[in-house]
Amino acid sequence: MSGTQNLVFKNRRPTSVFDCCDFVSERTKVVLNGQVSSRAGVPGFSIVELLAVIVVLGILAALLLPSLAAASHRVHVAVDKSNLRALQIAHYQYAIDSNGRFADAGLSHGGLENQEIAWLNLIGEHVDIKAHVRSPLDLSPHWTMPIEGTSDRFRRTSYGWNNYLSRTHSPAAAINPLDAADCLSRVKNPSNTIHFLHMTGTGSYAGADHVHIENWWISDAHPDAPAVLASNQVETNIVDGEKGSKTAQSNYGFVDGHVETLSFGKAYTSPTSNRFDPEVAGRSF
Repeated sequence: MSGTQNLVFKNRRPTSVFDCCDFVSERTKVVLNGQVSSRAGVPGFSIVELLAVIVVLGILAALLLPSLAAASHRVHVAVDKSNLRALQIAHYQYAIDSNGRFADAGLSHGGLENQEIAWLNLIGEHVDIKAHVRSPLDLSPHWTMPIEGTSDRFRRTSYGWNNYLSRTHSPAAAINPLDAADCLSRVKNPSNTIHFLHMTGTGSYAGADHVHIENWWISDAHPDAPAVLASNQVETNIVDGEKGSKTAQSNYGFVDGHVETLSFGKAYTSPTSNRFDPEVAGRSF
């Protein structure tokens, strides 16, 4: 090999591990020193640095996830209120078409059913039932799993009726059917009388389309009992709060068509102070 060829070889940068043993050894030294890099001499991330990045990302995720969950819940609450409003307006239109007479409740909580009179099957001409009858807040397993104690009864609606407005299930109808507040003219204060509410997601009432408010009261000696008893029929904390408490919040639809988020204590305190019985609705609230 000539002197000129040797000079060219010495000045040429090796291009592969086979070109020069010294070059291979230098790259090997870089790797053995703990510097992981695609090029020799350019340091990569150390294990400590990578761990620090992971910790920071974990902290950010922990801060953001609750905010995202809260935002998602607010959206679901808004959709739920929209569902209730659509059902209220549809029923109001049904009543107008029926000379002021309401539909009725027909899905039972254990007894005989009468689906022919059930509001669920009567107001479909005025609203897309399937699009509004299931709430995004509804976590009941009984849409696909039979109601406890049955083999063929499933949940068909997230929402139910105030039974005071039913001609077959109201306390007044049990004494005299003609006294039932089953039409618009018999509801003295429609803007303060609750009509639609959330049915509980478990138990026998999970498959019903109405509640029995007259069963929520024991006596003046037990002022906290209504909130507990009501929670066996109504999902009183579907929006917020502790189940069975007066501060539990849920969405309620009113006869006049508007919807409100109320704590249970703002919807019911006693048989003479509540927003369910048309005879007393609005007097104390």
